[in-house]
Amino acid sequence: MERGKLYSDLKPLLLSLAYHTLGSITDAEDIVHDVFLSWEEKPPQQVRNVKSYLCKSIHNRCIDFIRSSSRNREAYVGPWLPEPVDTGKLQKNDPLAEMVWKESLSTAGILLLQQLSATERIVFLLHEVFHYRFDEIAEIVDKSTANCRQIFHRAKKGIGQLPDRSPEVMERKTALAERFAEALMTGNIGLLIELLTSDTVLYTDGGGKVKAALRPIMGSDRIIRYFVGIAHEIPAETRYETCEINGMPGIRLVVGEMIFAVITFQYLQDQLTNIYTVMNPEKLSHFNRMK
Repeated sequence: MERGKLYSDLKPLLLSLAYHTLGSITDAEDIVHDVFLSWEEKPPQQVRNVKSYLCKSIHNRCIDFIRSSSRNREAYVGPWLPEPVDTGKLQKNDPLAEMVWKESLSTAGILLLQQLSATERIVFLLHEVFHYRFDEIAEIVDKSTANCRQIFHRAKKGIGQLPDRSPEVMERKTALAERFAEALMTGNIGLLIELLTSDTVLYTDGGGKVKAALRPIMGSDRIIRYFVGIAHEIPAETRYETCEINGMPGIRLVVGEMIFAVITFQYLQDQLTNIYTVMNPEKLSHFNRMK
């Protein structure tokens, strides 16, 4: 198979693997691009299994990136959240991308993944999300098959089950996201009280670039006070749009053609247990390019 066709076939897999490992679609795109350039320079006979070779290269690049960026993460201003990805648009008119991204981890899942080592992340993703066998994973991460199985079970214990994405569940969660957006935009405190639990946590990621809470806000009372306090700062012409963010229903806040906030949720039946708001413009640049 010619390299151009292999690139188009494997790019969704590699991009998803790098993104879920790093939590940044921009950095993932750069790594995938560099990996393909490096592969193209190799004589074909030197690469026996192209898919395995490229996954291994992604794994190694991600490890290097995580090591080099660890200090930046520690110095990050306020809560760090993964770069939001409009998975609905990534899948549009691309069956291969749809197959890869349909089991994207939610924002909550990616945050849990960040607590694992790079190898643990890769092993979990390859087996749980991309359905690789442990012997295939062993070749990619240079571990034994038995070791990969142990690594996966440890990671699985920390991450838990992938979210239910059955049509009826997705419809119900979309309705919850819309109700939250309506409450936020109209200042409907009664509706917010219905949607939030006493233990709901709000995370706002401004990255020091825009005004945002520097610590997570815990509890529905404090969250509602926060939203009431910032209501006058939301431009009058703001509108909301529902969309699929990281494989789950979310909303984006838009002024004109510019998205200035993307909000995702952790759902519990008919309420929202966590709210993740990304306002850092650097993390929304990719989002706005796709619009």
